[in-house]
Amino acid sequence: MEQEYELHSFPYSETVDGVEHNYRITQNVDRYGVEKDGVVIAELSHDSGWKQQSGEKLSKELTDSICNHIESYFD
Repeated sequence: MEQEYELHSFPYSETVDGVEHNYRITQNVDRYGVEKDGVVIAELSHDSGWKQQSGEKLSKELTDSICNHIESYFD
């Protein structure tokens, strides 16, 4: 992930395949970095809808869950 200005960073936990993982979502200028257990695994952006920009392919269910958490964080 390129170094950008970090705006917000917040935790998120999700159980995947029966194992709880700790995520950290980091808002940058034009995208969100997703860390899993301390390692950056993906970047998401939101233009007309949520889209994964890079990283390991996240399942639709996990992506939807993370994106919903991001949206609720800012509500």
